[in-house]
Amino acid sequence: KDILQGQLGNCWFMCALASLAEMPYLVERLFITQKYNEEGLYRLKLCKNGEWMEVTIDDYFPCYPNGSPMFSRANGHELWVLLLEKAYAKVHGNYKSIVGGLPHQAMMDLTGCPTTSFSFKESNVQDMIRNGKLWNMMKNYDK
Repeated sequence: KDILQGQLGNCWFMCALASLAEMPYLVERLFITQKYNEEGLYRLKLCKNGEWMEVTIDDYFPCYPNGSPMFSRANGHELWVLLLEKAYAKVHGNYKSIVGGLPHQAMMDLTGCPTTSFSFKESNVQDMIRNGKLWNMMKNYDK
């Protein structure tokens, strides 16, 4: 599934969405409104600060004069990426608030699960790379 970032500068969030899309049921469970809504209102849920919260958004998105979305886009005519980005922006106050961040933070907000991050500059992480432990951990986490 192609996810395009757009002009917002939230590649960290798009990265988490792309990872989540590998397991569609994880994306689907974020949508309380499961089908296209003719009224343009959608309910989603996100986990912020360890607590699941419901968010209501509409399907009006910032667009260029030619009608294409300024920010995220999905492959084809799918709305799920735009809706999740808008709900995430709403939880944080506005779109500008989600410029810059770390993928593991977004993944925690999208799954409610604890996450971790490794810096390749740290000597203990370098050791884990050399002895194969980091690769084995990543394969295990991917399962």
